[in-house]
Amino acid sequence: MFGIGKPELRNIERTIRLNRFTRFQGGKNGYLARSERELAKKVGVKHTLLMNSGTSSLISSLVALGVGPGDEVPVSAYTWISSPLAPVMLGATPVIVEVDETLTMCPKDLEKKLSPRTKAIIPVHMNNLPCNMDKIMRIARKHKIGVVEDACQAVGGLYKGKRLGSIGAINAYSFNSYKNITCGEGGAILTNDTELYDRARLYHDAGTFVQSYDTAVQIPMFAGQDYRASEIDGAILCAQLKRLDPGMEAWRKRRKLAAEIIAAEAPKAFRITLHNDEESAVSLPLSFADEETAKAFVKRHSGHCFIDTWRHVYTNWEPLVQRCTYHPLNNPMRGKVGMQQKYDATAAPRTLEILRRTVNMSHLVAWDIPLSKVEKSIRAICLGNF
Repeated sequence: MFGIGKPELRNIERTIRLNRFTRFQGGKNGYLARSERELAKKVGVKHTLLMNSGTSSLISSLVALGVGPGDEVPVSAYTWISSPLAPVMLGATPVIVEVDETLTMCPKDLEKKLSPRTKAIIPVHMNNLPCNMDKIMRIARKHKIGVVEDACQAVGGLYKGKRLGSIGAINAYSFNSYKNITCGEGGAILTNDTELYDRARLYHDAGTFVQSYDTAVQIPMFAGQDYRASEIDGAILCAQLKRLDPGMEAWRKRRKLAAEIIAAEAPKAFRITLHNDEESAVSLPLSFADEETAKAFVKRHSGHCFIDTWRHVYTNWEPLVQRCTYHPLNNPMRGKVGMQQKYDATAAPRTLEILRRTVNMSHLVAWDIPLSKVEKSIRAICLGNF
C-alpha cells in the first residue's frame, strides 16, 4: 500500500462539509465520477465503475458475462476465496485450476479443465504476479469463453505494456486495506464493452432505473443488488490514484536491482521464480528445489513459504471444502455438476507442491525502502548459509 496522507484527509473533509456522501450527490464532478474517469484513462479502458469491494466487482463481472446456474468457472487454486465464491453466489460451480511455477493459472491445466458448461474464466494476478494472459486469452478465444481478470492484488501492474485489468472482457480491482492503493474497502470493474458495463452497472445498483447516471443504460432493466461505492471512497481514491504510478515504478526499480544481484551472486539453492513479464516485475518470490531447503532458508532469513499463507490456498477454503452455502437449494457445489468437482488436496496437487517450496521475499523490495538497504538485504540472503 502506498500510504494515506493529507490529500486524502482534505478530500474526505471537503466531502463531509459539502454533505455529499453518494454518487448522485457528488454528480459528474464528484469524487467517484472523477476517480472513474482517471482510472479509465490510466488503465486504458472505456468504462470503469467503482463498487464497495473487489468481491462485488467479481460477482458483477460474472453477471455481465451471463454466468448463472449450471455453468462452470475455472479459477486459480492460489487466490483469495472471493475468486471461487463469486460464481457460487450466482449458482455456478468453481473449477480449481493448478498454478504453474509463476504462481499463476497454468494454461495447460486450464484447457484440460474446460467443459461445455464453462461460461467464464477467472485468472488471478496474485501478489502483483501477472498470469500468462497471451496463452489464456488464446484459449478463451478458441473456446469462445469470457475472461474476468482478477487483478484485485495487482492494481497498477503491467503485462507486456498493458495494464493488468485491461486485457479480459471485463475485469476486477480491489481497494481494501491490503491492496496497492486503498480506500479501506472498495473495488471496480473495468471494460471496453458498453453492454457488459451496463449489465454490471444494473446489477451493482438495484435502483438504477430511478438514478441519474452520466450516461443512460442501453439495455433492458433487471433486478440487481446494492454494491454502490460512496463519495468518501471516491475522495480517498482520487488522491491515491496520484500515488499509484510513482509507487509502482519505485517498486519495479527495487525489484530490478534485486534481480541483478541474485543473478550474479545467488547460490544454486534458489532462484527468482519464473515471471510472465520480467521487465514489469515488482514481486520477489524465490523458488527452491524442495520444501526442506525452502524451510531452512525461511528459518535463517525473513520471509515465508507461500503455503503458509493458508487463507490463499484452496485446501483451506472451508465453504468450498465443506460445499456449504447459506441455503441448500442455492448450492451449485452439491448439484449434479458441482459434485463432479474436487476441492480437496487432489484437485490441484502440483499447486501445493509449488507453494511449499516457494518463498515470498517481496518485502525486501518494497517501494519505500532505500535502494542501499535493498542492495544490502539481497546480498545478505545471497551470502547466507541455509
